[in-house]
Amino acid sequence: MKSLARVGLRPSRDHKISFGVQLALVLLWLSYGLFLVFTEPGNATNDRHFIHYIFLGLALGYLVFILAQNTSLFGTQSYLEITPAYVVEKRGHFKKKIAIPLQDVTAINMNNTQARFTMRDGSKCSIELKLVSTRKSQRLVKDKLNEVARKHDIPVTDTSTNNRR
Repeated sequence: MKSLARVGLRPSRDHKISFGVQLALVLLWLSYGLFLVFTEPGNATNDRHFIHYIFLGLALGYLVFILAQNTSLFGTQSYLEITPAYVVEKRGHFKKKIAIPLQDVTAINMNNTQARFTMRDGSKCSIELKLVSTRKSQRLVKDKLNEVARKHDIPVTDTSTNNRR
C-alpha cells in the first residue's frame, strides 16, 4: 500500500537517563576497558584479562543499543506513517508497531500533542504528535489525517492552537 506521508519521530524523552549521559557513560566504560586491557600484563595465569574483554564487549554492545534507539544511524526506526487504509506509529527498534485500521475508526480528535482515534468497538487509540520533529511535518501529518478522514467519512475534531515561539 502506498504511503501518503511518512515522517520521522524524535526519540522519546521518557528514559530515566538522557541520551547524552548514556553516551558519556558508555564512552567512559570503553576507555576504562581499553585502559585495563592495554595496561595490565597479560599472562596465562591472569584470569582477569578475560573479564576485561567481556566488559569491553558489553560496553560496545550497549553503545550499539543506545545508538540504534536514539539516532538514525541504522535507518529511520521511529516514524509515523499514514496510508489510505492505516495509520502506523513505530517508536524504535525494540518497540511494537501500532497500526490503526481506518475502516474501524468512527472519530478522530486532534490537538497539538496527540491524535485520538475512537474505534467501532468503543476503544480508543492515540498517537503522539509531539514526537513529530518539525512543525512542517506536524502540519503534513494533520493534513494527511484530514484527507484520509474525508475518504473514509470520519468526523475530525481539531482543537489545536497556533503556538508561535
